[in-house]
Amino acid sequence: YGNYDSMTLKGDVTGPITETIAFSLDASYNRRDGYGRIVNLDKDISDRNRWTARGQLLIEPNSDLKIRAMADYSQIDEVCCVVSTLVAGPSAPAIFGVGGALSTDFFSYDTYLNKEPINKVDNYGGSVQADYDLGAISLTPIPAYRELKNFVDQDVDFTSADIVSEMRDQRVKTFTQEFRIASDFDGPLNFLLGGFYFDEKVTQDSALTTGAASRSFFTLLGRAATQNPAFTFNQIEAAVGQPQNSFFSAGPLTAESYSLDNRAVSVFGTVDFEPIDGLVFTGGFNYTDDKKDFALSGQAFDELSNLNLVDTFITGAT
Repeated sequence: YGNYDSMTLKGDVTGPITETIAFSLDASYNRRDGYGRIVNLDKDISDRNRWTARGQLLIEPNSDLKIRAMADYSQIDEVCCVVSTLVAGPSAPAIFGVGGALSTDFFSYDTYLNKEPINKVDNYGGSVQADYDLGAISLTPIPAYRELKNFVDQDVDFTSADIVSEMRDQRVKTFTQEFRIASDFDGPLNFLLGGFYFDEKVTQDSALTTGAASRSFFTLLGRAATQNPAFTFNQIEAAVGQPQNSFFSAGPLTAESYSLDNRAVSVFGTVDFEPIDGLVFTGGFNYTDDKKDFALSGQAFDELSNLNLVDTFITGAT
């Protein structure tokens, strides 16, 4: 137990189930109040809320066979994280102009956001290793699977103004299979031969959403850039034939979908030659074939992003 109501609890239990089967269970829990503060929301940030558990079985039906199976699960559900402003740049006055606030003390744990961040991670998997002794030859297969899920939803302008937020949903699925054959001859030659298969799939969906203060914020930036205090997007919308109040309106801004498939196959081996006691020559080889296929699609919803300015200029000039 510690300050900020920090609490860490860990434990494990192990022992026999039968004469040929043993087990092990261990788990941990870690929580802590946030040491940062979202000032305008009066909420804590950068807290700890995570736990994990793992179980194992060891099976030895006879002296020639040993099987070890294990599985684990862990979870994180936290409000992450404190972001400090190193330099309040040229856009800072526009933040203040729409009623927003940001921390100007880099070493402060105070921050300003228009919503609490969400950070969730689920991570689980398992594997089985079998060691089978056939005398001079031993076999070892090891299949394994793991899956990771990560969800993030946060205010990415890192101010109290509602300008833009991001959602990101990721998933990684990984399957591996290893197989080894090893020798234990009395003679001068021994070898190890193995193969490894890897198959991983990654998907990610992400989106940016424009907030209620976005149009006012970019209007102030436009006035500062053009040195024209009367600048509005209504003038541009009328000039290019777009609906009034459409640029930087509240709602979906962008959406992206990404996927990656990665498959690899590897064959490896070594040969040991011991002509006399204490002198061993080792030769080895490895061959790997790795292939990756990926796809990315992106969509922009804002009317300004979809405007073909070249065609619009040509039409206007004509």
